[in-house]
Amino acid sequence: YFIQSNLRLARVMSTWESEHLSQGSPKYHISDDNKVHIYNMRFCPYAERTVLVLLAKNIPFNIVNINLKNKPDWFVESTFGQVPVILHKENIIPESLIGCDYLDDVFGEPKLHPKDPLQKALDRVVVEKQSGMMKFLFPIYVKIPNKIVCYDEKVEMFDKLVDYLQSFESELGGRGTTFLGGEESPNMADYMIWPFFERVECLPKLIDEKFTLPSSLVHVHAWMKAMRETKPVKEYGLSPERLAKATSISMEFSDYDKAMKESAGL
Repeated sequence: YFIQSNLRLARVMSTWESEHLSQGSPKYHISDDNKVHIYNMRFCPYAERTVLVLLAKNIPFNIVNINLKNKPDWFVESTFGQVPVILHKENIIPESLIGCDYLDDVFGEPKLHPKDPLQKALDRVVVEKQSGMMKFLFPIYVKIPNKIVCYDEKVEMFDKLVDYLQSFESELGGRGTTFLGGEESPNMADYMIWPFFERVECLPKLIDEKFTLPSSLVHVHAWMKAMRETKPVKEYGLSPERLAKATSISMEFSDYDKAMKESAGL
């Protein structure tokens, strides 16, 4: 069983490190409509949400990487032009939160959403709140078209990000558990938030040590360390070293495949 599981994982990994399809690429052909297929970009935090859920629920899937800077016509015509997109049983399901809810509803155990409707709603509030960190994080680590963000502006944005994360520190402290989902394992909310923190974690490698989260965020640091040890994050997540290098390459050359290949192994 162990050998079979590793072989399955190796096959899936070969697709998530595959070339990003671009303008002029042949349309992706679905050979098995009962299997989940996902339009993805290897370094997209929103698409990463979906992959983590697929891995957490042990759902067989294929990944189709899309070049978001030079999108195939067939991709734009059949979707909103963004990733992730789930293809399943002739259905096209866009948007990360919608798609992940679909996967949890359609497929069996483990269920990632709480059974209690109120707790499910409260968890979604946390997800929406913490997703707001991107308004501070995005200008720090992504090259914005027609805008130069200077170093001092990035420091200012990072300070605002740290202040913003006080709410998550309080949330984790109030729950008193390793994960939002409890003591034993992450739930849907944990997986929806994690990809953003993966990007926060890479900032000291990408820029310098001034962009390190302060030790005063005790619960946030403990949560990040625990998430790093979960099976889905170990399998698909990006180390700070790899994400920093891939981001630097992508910003300089606007080439996802170059970033993916040259950062592999970090």
